[in-house]
Amino acid sequence: MSSLAAYKDSSSNVISSSLRRSRLVKALSCALLLTILNHFPTCIAQAFPTRPVSFIVPFAVGSSTDIMTRLLAKGLNERLNTSFFIVEDKPGASGIVGASYVAKAKPDGYTLLVTTGTTHSQNPWLFKQLSYNPLVDFEAVAGIGGVPLALLVKNDSPIRSLNELISFVKSTKIPQSYGTAFGLATICSETIKKSSGIDLTQIPYKSSPQAITELIGGQTLMLCNDLNSSMSAIRGNQVRALAVTIETRSAQLPNVPAITEFMPMFPTMRSWVAVVAPKGTAPEIIGILAKNILEVTSSESFLKPLTLNGFERLALAEQSLTAFFNEDLEKSKILIRDAGIKPQ
Repeated sequence: MSSLAAYKDSSSNVISSSLRRSRLVKALSCALLLTILNHFPTCIAQAFPTRPVSFIVPFAVGSSTDIMTRLLAKGLNERLNTSFFIVEDKPGASGIVGASYVAKAKPDGYTLLVTTGTTHSQNPWLFKQLSYNPLVDFEAVAGIGGVPLALLVKNDSPIRSLNELISFVKSTKIPQSYGTAFGLATICSETIKKSSGIDLTQIPYKSSPQAITELIGGQTLMLCNDLNSSMSAIRGNQVRALAVTIETRSAQLPNVPAITEFMPMFPTMRSWVAVVAPKGTAPEIIGILAKNILEVTSSESFLKPLTLNGFERLALAEQSLTAFFNEDLEKSKILIRDAGIKPQ
């Protein structure tokens, strides 16, 4: 073999070896990159949270949702030995302001919506145009719980039963009104109106505390409101409960009839609260949130103050909570249709 041929052969071997090494390095680099990417969400989740997590409450301070959320945030901070979980109230437009804010938030687990039947199930049927889609814009995280509604009048009212309320409205020549602070409360009041044939004008309020204050002051005749934010006024003899919207009497108000004792066909109505995240939030982060939320809501420190107000846990998470949302959305559609409520 000539020296030139030997050189070419040697050069070819060097190039070939170099190409093989280059390909091997690229392959190993790709494999390493894929491994990193595959484990990246897990790494993020293991470190979560590293900064404040905001629970956005779409209702006012003092509302039932606000009360539950503050207890939840306190429990999470204690459980995880942190102070990252905070509550931000963004009330307005029947919960639409807060829900829309979270729907547009970055899906990183640091902005969460404390949703309710109003924002998730009733608003889609009560409003012709909604700036968020509850089935598309959110990921279900975990349930918190729910409470029945109570039909209230002011404590010094001569009305002591639902039948007396109906008789009074039918006999008086003075126009009467009812207060409402959220979707299910409106459905409850309108269902009573339709079932009994009475005429009452709706007066909407921004929050349950405001609606209760106006009821006590005599600005409205009656109010359907969740038991959680009503119990202090009931126990303080500021308002009188005429009925509760569940199948049987509440253990917290044994002397107050179930509304079905007056109206056997009246549908059961419970106000519920749950946590959702913006669409696209990593499943690992949702899993961490769901696990810890359910742990907190099963603790005595969380349950004790709420159970006194008729609270019941909503022990659902992720897929099971999504199924609950879908079911309640359809139930709300029927309730609103049967109550004769037209979308605005």
